[in-house]
Amino acid sequence: MQLAVLSDIHLVGPAELALANAGYGSIRAHPDPVARAWRQGLYRVRRRFWNGHLKWRHTAFLQALDEVAGRNPDWVIANGDYGGDLGGIGLSHRATLDSASLVVELIRNRFPGRSRFVFGDHDLGKYSTLLREGGIRLDSLDLGERQLQIPSFWHEINGDVHLIGVNSSLFTLDLFLPEAIADEIPEWRRRRAAHIAQVIEAFDQLPARARVLLFCHDPSALTILGELPAIRRKLHQIEMTVIGHLHSPTLLRLARYAARLSGIKPRYPVARIVAKGIAGARQWTRFNPVVCPSTFGTGHHVAGGILLVTLNGAGRLCAQRIRVHRRHYSSHRAVVGHA
Repeated sequence: MQLAVLSDIHLVGPAELALANAGYGSIRAHPDPVARAWRQGLYRVRRRFWNGHLKWRHTAFLQALDEVAGRNPDWVIANGDYGGDLGGIGLSHRATLDSASLVVELIRNRFPGRSRFVFGDHDLGKYSTLLREGGIRLDSLDLGERQLQIPSFWHEINGDVHLIGVNSSLFTLDLFLPEAIADEIPEWRRRRAAHIAQVIEAFDQLPARARVLLFCHDPSALTILGELPAIRRKLHQIEMTVIGHLHSPTLLRLARYAARLSGIKPRYPVARIVAKGIAGARQWTRFNPVVCPSTFGTGHHVAGGILLVTLNGAGRLCAQRIRVHRRHYSSHRAVVGHA
């Protein structure tokens, strides 16, 4: 068995690209010179050290698809965060939905019948530091499930290996509820309870010889998963958990050190989500986590890639990161628009 994982694609389609250009235009037109300089600086830092160039995201995604196709895996797993979420409300923003739809369609068309998808936190909505607004939206979950056909939970069996995908944001829901629409909170809690019940039932019914390969976008969810008795009883059967969200394996190691600072309680939404999310980072090792890098990396000069998981001759699950090197690739190939 061999499977390939792509994660944190964050492709920016034409409509989202227009949003990005308009957003930067509004920053440059800010009347207060101090505020303008501060926000321009933040924008450049985010772009250079984290988000990378928008055009490179397109190129990296196409290169990742080519890399996966060349290896002809049995399964192709997309581990969340498909669009740019430049509206801060996930798939319920039409521009983000268009971007994510393009990603999902390209993957499904390239690998029909063997592709599976996991929700990322940005697919459901997350407060935007640039917009100073946004948050998780129920419409984003509904659009993802109904229009993009991404289930919150799925379970596939390949021999004695059980592939299980979960929606991390439903487990970490309490981190996002402060920015949710008040009227939607009861339904969010109902959806969370239903999702947890699905996961518990699946683990309760696992055969004794089953070997679990878990797919979970945000590792913060592992803290909550580890508190469920049904999961704790089967932890020894979880041979590997493929996570995304962090964009780079280095950040998994940093998160374990940063967990020592979990007593800090910032009020700013993004800082609050990060601080609470990493509080249980030292417990994640029980799930044998492996980071799938972002396809485009973590900035202008850091290459991204894909993750290959194979069942070797000794019957062990092994993970290998395949890097996407832009300098080894032909001139930028953009699927849509310009940057």
